[in-house]
Amino acid sequence: MKGPKGWLIAILTLWIAGGLQQAVAFQVSAGGVAPDFLLVAIVSLSLFSLRRNGSVVGFIGGALHGAIAGGHMAAYVITRTLVGFCVGWFTGMEFEGNTAVAAIVTAAATLASQLTFLLMNPHGAILSALLATIGSAVYNGVLAIPLYALLRKVLDSPRR
Repeated sequence: MKGPKGWLIAILTLWIAGGLQQAVAFQVSAGGVAPDFLLVAIVSLSLFSLRRNGSVVGFIGGALHGAIAGGHMAAYVITRTLVGFCVGWFTGMEFEGNTAVAAIVTAAATLASQLTFLLMNPHGAILSALLATIGSAVYNGVLAIPLYALLRKVLDSPRR
């Protein structure tokens, strides 16, 4: 993700993901498992970024998610910034990005992010929160496939 074109696409993607998180996430939840559209957008955009840009995308996405959720702003910002940084770091390694990699990285990032969020904001029902986290990781991994494919058509990989 380079230049003004990349940042314009990142802002537009995060804006759309924020709208989907606010309006659609609850309606498409299945069995207590809801998608995290903003986290999917952060991971997909960070796969086209290096560490610094991934961190910025994660920070913006975390602040947006905290504003939408109406609380725990620091927890959202910290976890999403760490996800953007780690995924951007992963992008610096030698790998060929494809939709399978995007799905696996998104699922792993969802698990790490939600478990860190759970440690920062403990719940009374830990087991149900863990099961919802695993289901959300699978849901987000599936949602990352079309978003990554679309972004790959629009954005250039840093290795190209």
